[in-house]
Amino acid sequence: MPKGAVVNQEILLVEQSTMVGSIIVSTARQLGLRPVRLVTNIRSARRLMEIQAFDGLITSLDDEEETLQLIQNIRDGVSLCSTETPVAITTAQCDAQLALRIKVLNVRRILLKPFKIRDLVLTIEILTGLKTA
Repeated sequence: MPKGAVVNQEILLVEQSTMVGSIIVSTARQLGLRPVRLVTNIRSARRLMEIQAFDGLITSLDDEEETLQLIQNIRDGVSLCSTETPVAITTAQCDAQLALRIKVLNVRRILLKPFKIRDLVLTIEILTGLKTA
């Protein structure tokens, strides 16, 4: 991790739908999981990762190319996040070509929309290494 990076043990969530994002944030809070910080676009995520490191990233593939480039930037050390930052994506579909592109970027989990809350909780636990009681 770059010198001077601020780590506050948060997960960054990139989700265009504020309703879905708010549900994820409040669910994590209610279950005592890592805090989740919501942004609604990749541009905001990039700006935030320039000033803060995150323990994990959950991002929607609504804008596939921009999202994959964001993950590549993390892997290349362009942000304050560790190059090993665990990443999960949410998407409505995942074909073989996309699966290969995601695998190269070391994405740990794919959540297919619509996903269940227990799948979300499991994803946050996987990203942070935490288990709920």
